[in-house]
Amino acid sequence: MRIQERRRQYRASIPGEGKASYQKKYDRAMSGHDPQAAIAAKCLDCMYWQRSRITACPIACCPLWPYRPFTNPAAREAPPSRRNKKK
Repeated sequence: MRIQERRRQYRASIPGEGKASYQKKYDRAMSGHDPQAAIAAKCLDCMYWQRSRITACPIACCPLWPYRPFTNPAAREAPPSRRNKKK
């Protein structure tokens, strides 16, 4: 199967509410011109296209974790297990 056909099929399979906006984000990511869209698309893909799961992502060992979209910069400083601990 050709790469374009596989990408078209994958794009069509993107689930959930807001499907059009996630498909547009996927298109921007696949264009190769928007690194932020690529990171967002990968995080959305990893979290089953549920934006809310990205902010609570527990996979702190992921190389994209510090760059997660849809989070404020303070939430990116420490993994979730360390953010909630008191010193």
